[in-house]
Order: sequence, then C-alpha cells, then structure tokens
Amino acid sequence: YNPVELIIMLYDGAIDFLDKAATAINMLEVPIKIKCIDKAIAIIEELRNALNLEVGGEIALNLQNLYLHMMRELVLANAKNDENRVKHVIGLLRELREAWVQIKNQV
Repeated sequence: YNPVELIIMLYDGAIDFLDKAATAINMLEVPIKIKCIDKAIAIIEELRNALNLEVGGEIALNLQNLYLHMMRELVLANAKNDENRVKHVIGLLRELREAWVQIKNQV
C-alpha cells in the first residue's frame, strides 16, 4: 500500500468504529460504545501524529486542529451518550476521506 491508501484505510476504520458506536448508543450497549469510540480516537490520534507541520504548513495545521476537534467531540459523545456528536465526526471523516480518494485518483 502507498501512504495515501493507508490514510484512506485509517479513515475507513475510524468511520466503521463510529458507525458501531452510534448503533451501540441507540442499543444502550455501553461497553461496545466505549470500545468503539476509544478505537476511533486512537486512529484519529495516529492520523494527527503522522502530520508533518513543517512540510505540510497551513494544511497540516488545519488538519491537526480538525483532528483535535474530532477527539474532543468524541470524548463528549462518550460521556454524554451523544449520537449526534458521533455522527458529526463521521461526517467530517467522510469529507476528509473523499478528499484523499480524489488525491489518490490524481496520482
């Protein structure tokens, strides 16, 4: 896999875990919700750690801020059983994933 494909796979994993977390919130399955949100946060943290702020400049900085926002939202979603916050983060991840797919297709 090339780096862009790996990034897309990380987005897919985070989205999948958050879809499961949203379902778990609806089903009142707290342990599953916690596990899935934790895994999604870990993936987003990896994406954030992979950023090169020196090379990536403003784009990398904006991505870092967006990843931090997502992690904060997921911590709150976990604490408050807030499916809407989970869905908000899923939407952000899907938008970013689509941008990476377009980058991949141009290479």
